[in-house]
Amino acid sequence: MLELLIACGVLALLEMDTTYFGQFLLSRPTCTGAIMGYLCGDFFLGLQLGVFAELLFIDFVPIGGVVPPSGAICAGTSVIISAYFGADLYFSFFLGLILSWVFTWVEKSLRRYRSKLLPEVEAAIIDEKVSPFQIIFQSFVMEYLAVFVFVLTATSLFGPFLYHIGDKIPQSIHVAFKFSYFLVPWIGLSMLFVSFSTKPKVD
Repeated sequence: MLELLIACGVLALLEMDTTYFGQFLLSRPTCTGAIMGYLCGDFFLGLQLGVFAELLFIDFVPIGGVVPPSGAICAGTSVIISAYFGADLYFSFFLGLILSWVFTWVEKSLRRYRSKLLPEVEAAIIDEKVSPFQIIFQSFVMEYLAVFVFVLTATSLFGPFLYHIGDKIPQSIHVAFKFSYFLVPWIGLSMLFVSFSTKPKVD
């Protein structure tokens, strides 16, 4: 259990690198997958999941108010569910994709909540009841705890579930998911090719 808590804590820190502080690209799926794989005892599994996720998320950029699906959440939760809980690799990856989209809703909800607090926070800063540093620190702590709880809850629920039902799932579904999983890099590379081959319009 301690290893799971540590892994979820590290993943929460890596996710915050996306926009909140640092932006050292540690939150890119490739880096996140490799780091989480090392922590969970299977570096190359984490690297593979991270690279596959990177190919799908490389075109998603969190600019301004845009909240794209989190590549870090996808790669990190996939690694934890597969390496720590022993679930099948391909099921773990697609569950990670779903969780990355669900986390988008969590992030948007947090941003809406903080937006409602802005007038109150601004008045408190003007009246010198609180310093800007305290506000920033509290925001970081709130975000970190939200990500940590989300990751811990998701992996604790779905990890054992996927592991225990793996043998009960029909073989045809296993084959379908495995085939889809190995199509991911080709889909990602085709998206990458389109992105690099698209030329801007010249007026």
